[in-house]
Amino acid sequence: MSKSLQEQHKAKLAKTLNFSKQIIEGKGQLAQLEMGLKIKDTLQSVAIRTVFKDNGAIGYGVANVLVNRFINSFAFSTKLDATQIEILTVDTLEHFAYDSLEDIILFFKMARTGKFGVTKKAPDSNTIFGEWLPKYLDLKSQTREQKYQEQKAISNSNLNTKFVEQYKKKQNKKKRQEQLQQAIDDLTQNMDRQMLNDTILSWEKEKKPKHLINLLKYKRKTILK
Repeated sequence: MSKSLQEQHKAKLAKTLNFSKQIIEGKGQLAQLEMGLKIKDTLQSVAIRTVFKDNGAIGYGVANVLVNRFINSFAFSTKLDATQIEILTVDTLEHFAYDSLEDIILFFKMARTGKFGVTKKAPDSNTIFGEWLPKYLDLKSQTREQKYQEQKAISNSNLNTKFVEQYKKKQNKKKRQEQLQQAIDDLTQNMDRQMLNDTILSWEKEKKPKHLINLLKYKRKTILK
């Protein structure tokens, strides 16, 4: 990983940790984040197993806040008890270990708004992670593949553009060479070898471009007299 990428990675870690602390303290603007958050925005985020590797308490704390917020968004009279919330928090951290904090936030938003199906009771781990999460991960996989194909198309387009530019450059160079050769042919049309040698010496003294002098020297091969 280059130094630039390392710095970007550290910045993302710090940003996620800071935002997690704000959520725990009740200062995180979750509603504002949810309104603009898309699956494609999560693809470059840092996995929570990396973010909370040395900050387990913060990881558990923010997951617990998000789980409580999610469960309380359902208007069911029967609520999960403290033990069930604790288990659901641990399950969330486990199932999203290789995904990001943004994934948890977006998944809970999509689940509570019925994007993965309707529930008639307070959702439990089986429903959340057995039925809904696979659907979210499938959508994320499709989004990742779509982004890959878009990047591949851009890359191919850039390669094609580069190839065309190089081809044009070669063609222009070839055309200039042909024009120079024609000019040399016209210049030496009525010259004998002595006149040609005198012209070469004259151009060398005048420090004409070397490639032009070389064309004159090559021309000597075709002049027999």
